[in-house]
Amino acid sequence: MTNDPIISLQDVTFTYEGDVVALHNLNLTARKGEFVVVLGANGAGKSTLCYLISGIVPHIYGGRRRGRVSVAGLDPWDEPLYATAQRCGVLMQDPEVQLFMPTLKAELAFGPANLGVPRDEISKRSREALALVRLEGLEEHNPRDLSGGQKQRAALAAVLTMNPQVLVLDEPTSQLDPLGRWEVVEAIERLKQKGDLTIIMTTHETEEILRLADQVLVLERGEAVLQGTPSQVFTQAERLEEAGVKTPALIQVQSRLSGHEGDYPEEKQVNLTISAVAQRARQAIQAGRLVVRPAALPSLRPVALDRPVILEARDLTVEYPGPPPVVALRGVNVQIRQGEFVGIVGQNGSGKSTLVKCFVGLLKPRQGEVLFKGESIRKLSIGEIARRVGLVLQNPDYQLFTASCRDEIRFGLRNVGVPAEEIEQRVEETLRMVGLSEEADLFPFRLSFGDRRKLAVAATMALGPEVLIMDEPTTAQDHRGRYQLAELARRFHEEKQGTVLMITHDVDLIARYAHRLIVLYQGQVLLDGPTPEVFGQVEELKKSFVVPPVAAQLAAELAPLGVPPHVMTLEELWQVLVPQRDRGGE
Repeated sequence: MTNDPIISLQDVTFTYEGDVVALHNLNLTARKGEFVVVLGANGAGKSTLCYLISGIVPHIYGGRRRGRVSVAGLDPWDEPLYATAQRCGVLMQDPEVQLFMPTLKAELAFGPANLGVPRDEISKRSREALALVRLEGLEEHNPRDLSGGQKQRAALAAVLTMNPQVLVLDEPTSQLDPLGRWEVVEAIERLKQKGDLTIIMTTHETEEILRLADQVLVLERGEAVLQGTPSQVFTQAERLEEAGVKTPALIQVQSRLSGHEGDYPEEKQVNLTISAVAQRARQAIQAGRLVVRPAALPSLRPVALDRPVILEARDLTVEYPGPPPVVALRGVNVQIRQGEFVGIVGQNGSGKSTLVKCFVGLLKPRQGEVLFKGESIRKLSIGEIARRVGLVLQNPDYQLFTASCRDEIRFGLRNVGVPAEEIEQRVEETLRMVGLSEEADLFPFRLSFGDRRKLAVAATMALGPEVLIMDEPTTAQDHRGRYQLAELARRFHEEKQGTVLMITHDVDLIARYAHRLIVLYQGQVLLDGPTPEVFGQVEELKKSFVVPPVAAQLAAELAPLGVPPHVMTLEELWQVLVPQRDRGGE
């Protein structure tokens, strides 16, 4: 690394039109080859920082800026976008918006060809980029036909053919399944190892970037509240929590263990492994500093086999038209019982969304049928299904279309024939439940993405369904936001005795809330049972790239010392592993 900064922001304040201050007195320096990770809750200013560095501000989004910005020797504010694009490449969270050519080969050539780069040089850059992202052999494929992870890597390759000095990655893995995230992070790691690029990456997935980050910046309401090396930042768990950032689970465990051991020479280490942390816990148990109390944890909650079946898929086969036709579900049989909280996991394309769309009648299976309380949903109208089974889509913007939050909730209630006097009562009650009472008269698209998600949930819950289905509620959500949505589902489950189905890639969240877990793989049910039992079948889970939560992995390592196998969360782990001095009157 050279000492000359490639990126320099000095006392930068940026205000969008309408006097919305997005960044305040921000300072950042990054040198050649450095990997800078930017963390913060939704609305903290992460994307605005990306826009400032890449020139999207002010050339696409306007506003006012104070302070100095330098990117590879240019101030993006003063240069046209085509000039900044030759030095700074940008990869957004949705690869679909960056892919538009009929073949991958043409996609990679588009940018440099527009700059007049010679044909031989374009071919050379394309070969190198494809090798780096491991997409060789797919040159003639249409980018739209690739998997999610392949699309993101294709978009990254297209950025790399521009030969940038700076790479800006704005939540590049937030819409990907576990396999896709691994593929993209691996490609980014290879880029970092080359040492040619300065990389700025925003993310909510702190575990993914621990081994890559040279510098970590945490934003809160546009201000830098933590800044430094990973060890300097991630050891400040309380401040991270205040800023809406998740402290990686292994660091939380190490911190807890260090508190029971006094000073420890590796206390500031952040690049940890399951086996290393388990070994420290094992040593603390064997030395008597920690005591295992398996009885402190409630016994495994069984799947509710005694309850009536509310939703059932019988021999469900769904085929999407081709060519060639794509079979999304293959003879799937699933029973959902009343009052269950069920998690559904699996890779993108495994059939998760297809299954729940069949449950609400949005898709007609080629074979088989869906039953609600023993009756085929073919006999029910769309309105009758909506009153019984509510679906919240992955993107709330597909469900919002009225002029205010109140109207959004009223719309469905009117259409299913709820009496006028009851409508207003339900509207107010539901807005209060999701914490949007003060925004009741606001145009929905003026809400943050997270609040739009809450509004979509509110509009669905107001109909009083017996079943609530949430399709990927954690996508593009920060640490705080994803648990707020999960808490809404929990309240519906506990207070309304409702049945919940939740599709997600977030294993920590599903371990906390779901009593039962269904794993789909290539359109079929791979595993189905109590959540701890499913997470315990590690070899089978590898087929779907689902990795058990950190707490479950640690519990498995410590099982020979008496730790129960159904520990799923860190809170449960601390109930079982207690320091000697906290044993009380045992």
